[in-house]
Amino acid sequence: MTELEFAGRYLNPYTAKGNEIIPTLCPLCKGGKNRDKYTFALNTDKHTYNCKRGSCGRSGTFNGLLKEMGIDDTRIIYKKPKTVVKPIISELEKYFLKRKISKETLDKWRVGSDDKGNIIFPYYEHGELVFVKFRTLNKKMWREDGCKPVLWGMDECTPELPLVIVEGEIDALSCTEAGIENIVSVPSGAEDFTFIEICWRWLERFDNVILWPDSDVPGENMKRKLITKLGEFRCLTVESKYKDANEALVKEGKDYVKSVVSEAKEVPINGLLRMSEVKAFDISSYKRIRSGFTGIDKVIGGFICGQVSIWTGVNSSGKSTLLGQVLIEAVEQGHSVCAYSGELPAAMFRYWIELQVAGKDNLKHRHDDFMEAQSAYVPSDISQQIRKWYHNKFFLYDSLGSVQEQDILKVFEFAARRHDAKVFLIDNIMTTVFEGNDKDFYRQQSSFIGKVVDFAHKHEVHVHVVAHPRKTSGRLTKMDVAGSGDITNRADNVFSVHRLSLKEKNEIEEYEGADTLIDIFKNRFRGKQDMTVLLMFDEDSKRFAMAGHLEDFNKSYGWIERGDSNCPF
Repeated sequence: MTELEFAGRYLNPYTAKGNEIIPTLCPLCKGGKNRDKYTFALNTDKHTYNCKRGSCGRSGTFNGLLKEMGIDDTRIIYKKPKTVVKPIISELEKYFLKRKISKETLDKWRVGSDDKGNIIFPYYEHGELVFVKFRTLNKKMWREDGCKPVLWGMDECTPELPLVIVEGEIDALSCTEAGIENIVSVPSGAEDFTFIEICWRWLERFDNVILWPDSDVPGENMKRKLITKLGEFRCLTVESKYKDANEALVKEGKDYVKSVVSEAKEVPINGLLRMSEVKAFDISSYKRIRSGFTGIDKVIGGFICGQVSIWTGVNSSGKSTLLGQVLIEAVEQGHSVCAYSGELPAAMFRYWIELQVAGKDNLKHRHDDFMEAQSAYVPSDISQQIRKWYHNKFFLYDSLGSVQEQDILKVFEFAARRHDAKVFLIDNIMTTVFEGNDKDFYRQQSSFIGKVVDFAHKHEVHVHVVAHPRKTSGRLTKMDVAGSGDITNRADNVFSVHRLSLKEKNEIEEYEGADTLIDIFKNRFRGKQDMTVLLMFDEDSKRFAMAGHLEDFNKSYGWIERGDSNCPF
């Protein structure tokens, strides 16, 4: 048997690229325990095979592969047709004329008839009759048993022109009638692909293949399978409003048939675009959300929807608090937000947020006997106004502790669709339970960030993700983010929050007036990296502000002027 016959029987599903047949899984190792894909290749020119999986690595000749798999290489022996093809009778000529097919076209294709008045379509290979197909006027079809089912019209085709493949002989005749060259018809309808194995070496010679099957379910399946087997890179498809080529010829004429073939469309490859057709970049068309900190916005240009930001910092550096304020700023700009906090109970999360929303001047203090100090709180009347303000804008996924990755994305998907949420927070990635083996934690973590990136792109939202660092003290670098480097590689922005020590405040002059640093390790949009923004922090309101801008601790948010009239309280 040939390599292609072998592939059709033992390697499905597979793809063919040039002189290589590449199945999804190696037929010997089956991809191992991880089911590794596309590691095996069978070369049809050299008649050799190999598997690139390290623990498999088997290679050798095609015959050796057959022996290793215990396959008896018994070649199929086809019979020579016994049918005598006689000249086509006048009754059949009249039938074809009704279908707009001339006697000249019938003669070109050597269409004949038998003694019973049936149509005969003779199939030739290298000038020799190898296959015979019969058809009655009421569309009953059969073939002579045991003959070689090649493509009809092969001998009349040249690889210098695109090859047109249609589903039936009458469609091939119709294309010829319209002046189209290089046409073949499949021998046994839309569901038999034996001809590919038999004619593979011949088919490989064509750089371009135009597919025009019938526009019904079997025809669509045929088109899809032929694209897979022949290769998307060389296939084009005909788009017609009619069922097949003959119906198009009868109802529209030769020019229409010729035009739809000449305008056949390339098979779109997901992700492959013509540069000239890419939409012009216009930053003004992208939805961007201000961080609330002019220093950060000047560097990164705002948080662009469709992107992901990674935030890191040692414990108690203030990253969760800062991101709470970033969410508030988004609400102030009219956007809905959704947060997952794996470390804070919902009530404490709300308390922290409302301190920030209220601002320093709107807080009251009471004595805490345990701390023996005054603690700030939001008065109930102000809290009620704040709740009205963010009632339909601020959502929290209340799942204290570890949560499955698919649950986070499911809830986020709901918030994006139902509430049009545009900003999301995952705090933090270490409290997320990933699918798979715990030994592959970093790989799973990287995979999850990939899913978060896909989510951001799909819904045109911005997602902030908190990732703990490897080290537990000191100022961090990008390489200190815990987990695989893929996390920071996949993100659009990478930030680190660093709380200044007393020594740093006193000894480094450039940090005067600041108590917190935001290190911007990466910004994909503007290509910025390794830049620092200086902030200061107010303990009572839990607000951050740009260093030297004390007035921002009393910035007024929209709750002072407006609330949600639909709020139930």
